Amino acid sequence: MESTALRVLLIEDNPGDARLIREMIAEVPAARLRLEWVDTLAQGRERLTSDEIDAVLLDLSLPDSQGLGTFQSVHASSPEVPIVVLSGLADEEVALTAVREGAQDYLIKGRVDGDLLVRSLRYAVERQALAVENARLYRQAQDALRLRDAVLSSVSHDLRNPLTAIRVITDTLRFQLTEGELASDSASLREGLAHIDANAQRMAGQIDELLDVARLQTGRPLKLRRRPTDLIALARDVIADQQRRTSRHQIRLETNLPELTGIWDAGRLERVLGNLLANAVKYSFQGGDIVVRVTRESDGERAYAVLQVEDHGVGIPAADLPHVFRWYYRGANVAEQVAGSGIGLAGARQIVEQHGGTISVESQESIGSTFTVRLPLRALSVQMPLGDDSFAQPVSVFDPDA
Repeated sequence: MESTALRVLLIEDNPGDARLIREMIAEVPAARLRLEWVDTLAQGRERLTSDEIDAVLLDLSLPDSQGLGTFQSVHASSPEVPIVVLSGLADEEVALTAVREGAQDYLIKGRVDGDLLVRSLRYAVERQALAVENARLYRQAQDALRLRDAVLSSVSHDLRNPLTAIRVITDTLRFQLTEGELASDSASLREGLAHIDANAQRMAGQIDELLDVARLQTGRPLKLRRRPTDLIALARDVIADQQRRTSRHQIRLETNLPELTGIWDAGRLERVLGNLLANAVKYSFQGGDIVVRVTRESDGERAYAVLQVEDHGVGIPAADLPHVFRWYYRGANVAEQVAGSGIGLAGARQIVEQHGGTISVESQESIGSTFTVRLPLRALSVQMPLGDDSFAQPVSVFDPDA
């Protein structure tokens, strides 16, 4: 601020005091203040309707306003502009009250010189800037807390569902054992255990997703476990899992390829497709078809596996499309209707991009959405570790059909 001329509005009805203040400022060579003067509250408020004023010097006793109400009126109309109150000795207690209510400083007429006046104004501007920034950070922190609470609520709900299913199945098996029903029904026992295992794996996957979110939001990349992975077989497994959870939707796979293998982290890609399918089911309120397409394409230099998920659900408003892959973002047309955490698509984008791929969406509100994932299929040197990428050893991998 030292190299910038402050634009100061003086609201003072006494011409002699106004002239004295102007002279005091002129006596400070490095003041760099541009002073404007008005002599009524109404004129001052009108001048403050523009955003050209950096600070206000305010006399509390004006022809159209007196005392603390003068400050309150100016502060209410322009709360972002710092105010330094000018008062007489008799008004000092009122000036102190004004400071408690938001004025940055007060000065006693007759006991101030140019240096003190200029310094008070500059400090007022700096303090106001800090106050505005602190208020912004506070709002940001409050927003983060609200998002955290929403995410925790959504995640706890998602984790509770498979846990409840495990408890119901366990109680059923326990009852059947007590009644001796399972002695001759090993198929029922195997089915119950399979359901328990499936729900336990579902919970483990959700916990892994939370751990990945925590890692990504601290700026650390995921440790991918890359293996030769058939994307078509993976899609069939994820579709079968999602189909078991809905009776109102028909999920089908469309592809003309027997297999499509790349060097990918199968578990993370299952999560990507699982999130896309779960969203398609969740936001297709009327049920209907959901299509998963797996194709292979080339841009002349590289080959790609292309995975698409198409639904005929509520769609995404055009204004929301640029933001759907941001952390915790939810569409305006569903945020109040359907519970969600806003981490699925953001996590999917991170996973896909760490594989060197891209994820995009085309959508029309009330018509449906198509999410498209492109993954590089051919590479001359791919990190193919025995475990995490942190222990990777470069190997040559070729797609025989490239």
